[in-house]
Amino acid sequence: MKSKSPAKQNEPSRKIDKYWIPIVAKTLDLLDCFSSVNETLTLEEVVRRTGIPHTSAFRILHTLVVRDYLSQSGRHYRLSRLRKKLKFGFANLSKHIQLAVEIQTSLEKAAAAAGVNLVVWDNDRNADAAVRNAELMVAEKVDLAIEFQLFEQVAPVISDIFARAGIPLISLVNPHHGTVYFGVNNYRAGLTAGLALAEHAVNQWRSKFDALVLLDSPLAGRTTQSRSVGVLKGIEERLGKPPENIIHHLDGGGDKATSKAALANFLKSTRPSSRILLAGINDESAIGAVEAVNATKGRNQIAIVGHGGSAEILDIIKDPKSPCIGVVSFNADRYGAELFNFTLPIVQGRSAPTGHYVAHKFISRAATK
Repeated sequence: MKSKSPAKQNEPSRKIDKYWIPIVAKTLDLLDCFSSVNETLTLEEVVRRTGIPHTSAFRILHTLVVRDYLSQSGRHYRLSRLRKKLKFGFANLSKHIQLAVEIQTSLEKAAAAAGVNLVVWDNDRNADAAVRNAELMVAEKVDLAIEFQLFEQVAPVISDIFARAGIPLISLVNPHHGTVYFGVNNYRAGLTAGLALAEHAVNQWRSKFDALVLLDSPLAGRTTQSRSVGVLKGIEERLGKPPENIIHHLDGGGDKATSKAALANFLKSTRPSSRILLAGINDESAIGAVEAVNATKGRNQIAIVGHGGSAEILDIIKDPKSPCIGVVSFNADRYGAELFNFTLPIVQGRSAPTGHYVAHKFISRAATK
C-alpha cells in the first residue's frame, strides 16, 4: 500500500489547527518542490509537483521572484542562491607555495566578510589530486568552484566535472579553457618583466648582455607560458630583437629545486663574467635561480626577475647582494575582495564576463626599502 506524503498525513490535524496559515504552507510546499539550487522548473511543473492551483502557484512564484527567493529566466524558475549561506569551494595550488598561501588568506578574509562558507582543498601541485579535489567539491555541493592548479592536460577534465554538475567554475592565475578566468594578464606581466630586465641592461651593462635565460614550465600550458613570450617582447621593445643563439629556454617546472638544477647545469657552459638576464615563470623558479647563482660565488653577472610577488621573494630582493633585481607582483592581497565582487552575478545565475584581470606591478629593490 502506497504511503501518504507528510503533508497528507498531517492534513486532518491541520484543518483544526487555528494557527495554521494555508498560503504560507503553500509557499513552503512550492519552495520544497525544488530538489536543488541547480534545478529549474516551469509553472506547469510546479503545479504538477505541489497540487497548488495554477493561478495561486503563479502568484506565489511571482512574489518569491520579487523578494529574491527565486530567480526567473523566461518560463523557468530556480531557487536563489542568495537566500542561503553560500558555499564556495577553493582547490589551491599548494600549501607549500607562498603566493598560493597569500591568495588563500585573501579569499578567506573576503569570505568571512561576505558571510560565505569557503571550503578549501590542496591540489599539492599534482594533476591527479586536482581531479580528485574537483570530484570532492561536486560531492560537497558547492555553489561555486574556484580552481588554482598547474597542469594544462587535466584542465578540460576538471572543467567537465563541474560543467556536468552545473557548478560555475572560476580558474585562478592559470586559465582553464571553457571557464571564467580570474587573475593577471600573463602576457602583459611577462612584458613588464622583460622591460625591467632590459632597463637593467641599459643602466648596468650599456645595453649589452650575453644570454637571456627563460626558466619555463611547459606543463603549465600556453597561457602561462605567454609570460615568457611577454619577456621577449619587452626586451625587444627596449633593446631590439636579441639573436636567437643567446636565448635559452630551460624547463624549471615552476619548482625551486628543478629550476636551481637547470640553471646550475646551464651556468657550467658559460664563460666567466657573462652578463645574463633571467626571467622565472614564477617566484619559485626565480628563487631556485638565485640559489644556483649564489652557489657559483659571483662567477657571472646575472639579473633575475620573478613573477608572483610573494613575501619570500620580496625578502630576497631587499638584499643588495641578491641577483634578483625585482618581481612582477600579482597583488595576492587583492584577490579576495575583487573575486567576491566579480562572482555575484555568477551565483545569481546572471551572465558574467568571461574573465577579470587583476592589476600587476613591478616591484624593484628600491621599492622594497
